[in-house]
Amino acid sequence: MSAAAALALGFSVATGPLPVTDATFPGDLDGPPALAWQRRLPGPRMPAATHTELGPPVLAGGRIYVGSAADDALLVLDRGDGRLLQRLPAAGPVQSAAVIQGDRAWFSDTAGATSCYRLSDGLLLWRHEGSGPILASPLLHDGRLYVANLDHVVTALDADDGAFLWRHQQRVERPLSGPELYGAPTPTLVRLGEQQALLAGFADGTVVALGAERGEALWQRRVGEGTYPDVIGAALDLGPTVVAGGFSGPLLALDPENRAVKWRVEIGSAEAPVAGPIDAATGLPVLVHGGIDGKLRSIDARTGQLRWTWDSETQGALTRPVWTDAGLLVGSSSGGLYLVDPVQGALRWTLDPGYVLAGVSAEPAVDGRQVVVVTNAGRILSLVMPLPEPTWTQGDGDFARVGGAPDGAEGADGR
Repeated sequence: MSAAAALALGFSVATGPLPVTDATFPGDLDGPPALAWQRRLPGPRMPAATHTELGPPVLAGGRIYVGSAADDALLVLDRGDGRLLQRLPAAGPVQSAAVIQGDRAWFSDTAGATSCYRLSDGLLLWRHEGSGPILASPLLHDGRLYVANLDHVVTALDADDGAFLWRHQQRVERPLSGPELYGAPTPTLVRLGEQQALLAGFADGTVVALGAERGEALWQRRVGEGTYPDVIGAALDLGPTVVAGGFSGPLLALDPENRAVKWRVEIGSAEAPVAGPIDAATGLPVLVHGGIDGKLRSIDARTGQLRWTWDSETQGALTRPVWTDAGLLVGSSSGGLYLVDPVQGALRWTLDPGYVLAGVSAEPAVDGRQVVVVTNAGRILSLVMPLPEPTWTQGDGDFARVGGAPDGAEGADGR
């Protein structure tokens, strides 16, 4: 996309070194946020019926890193106003979250490439061309990058220079009852005895444990069942338990050492559950699962029993929920954005549907008091929990400020 095209879309484009920006929103999201700004993502307009944004935004420092279904790049935006600071070209649309560490960004795209950029000057350091589209974030661990694509391949690369380390090609045997779904999850790092391993999910419902060092298959187990057994959501590691599920279901808790099933819940998964605070009664975290049926469920991690169910009444698949001090923040692919009480499962707040056209398929990003969400209408929105209004008291003839932000710390947009 040219600078002129970006300007026509309402973005200003920086040239030269990446501008310094310090637009952060310190504090905790312990109340409902308010809309601060919204922009349309760069790229040509796409038909509303087919436009889906799957790439979650990433907040780091004063910047937002996000892809667009209509543009072959990772976009770097200012957190304060959404202006475009940098465009990092890709081989195809970026539809998964980037990995940001220090001055580097690693991300994959739907053309099958994985790229590494230096952020300070936008220099491409290396690019690896893969065999199939990638819709999952790479996993960065111990100087290595692990990537899963839609051709049932997991690849390990050197994170520093992109050198090829190993490749696992899974043989997939699907039932004849339904087509293969478009998705493959990020591998999950677990410990098996003295060895580190990766849990990778595949289209036939199989989860495979791969040695992180050499990529050898350690074990595999069929998890997904039904018309769409595809393992789309990543496995969740809880130490002595691993939770994984197929798109049509079920959701299983497994012992990663012997693959024994600890519990089973008949729900379908497009995303991994999220682990909340440790439950004092069980010593395990409370799990919250966003279902493909539009229902959010709280699950006892020890027994698999349902604690509560909240229905978005949208019938759309829910994003992976984000745990905040204000509650569980979750989006619906055919609805909006919702804040749900994690104890009772009651709705606390919802984003005005007028601002969220065509649903939310990508997990929202939360940092401090700011929420950034991408909608299927191709728009990116920033919501900020306002700081409390300061109060004033009078003493000895002078006014003293009590509460709120320090003088000069809060701008017109609530920062």
